[in-house]
Amino acid sequence: MGKNARGSCDHRGLRGVHRLHVRHRPLAIFLPPPYNTWPSAPLGTAIEPGRPVGLTGSQQGAVVTGVLKWMKDPGSVQLRGIEAVQNSRGRIIVCGEVNGRNSAGNVTISPFLGVLMGPDGDTDFVVVGIGSSDRERVEVTALCRASGIYGVQ
Repeated sequence: MGKNARGSCDHRGLRGVHRLHVRHRPLAIFLPPPYNTWPSAPLGTAIEPGRPVGLTGSQQGAVVTGVLKWMKDPGSVQLRGIEAVQNSRGRIIVCGEVNGRNSAGNVTISPFLGVLMGPDGDTDFVVVGIGSSDRERVEVTALCRASGIYGVQ
């Protein structure tokens, strides 16, 4: 990835790797199949704030399952503050906080962000980011706020 002649980021050749920019620091997102074949958003596409929506039981289950896959100690995990918005394209963006034990044995609270994909009965939650470090926490929180979710810290 580099800069093009206009100074914008150039995303050519990044098939299956999507990058979000917060203050122009790329956050790499590796989507699982079949979503990794989708094209990246056009350059300069802003994050669209969505309207608040409630989650069905199966959607809530998909969020829990999706987040647990990324945790080192799934048995210690608690989720809180889960909020969802739906954008004009029908995508449901979910943010919240995950409370869990890290590899050092300390309990930490980290914001997370993801997207619900697929039909309601067979929904996947694709985790976009978990704010484990200070930098990631800032990026994930900024993305949640840009999406219209303000409850994550």
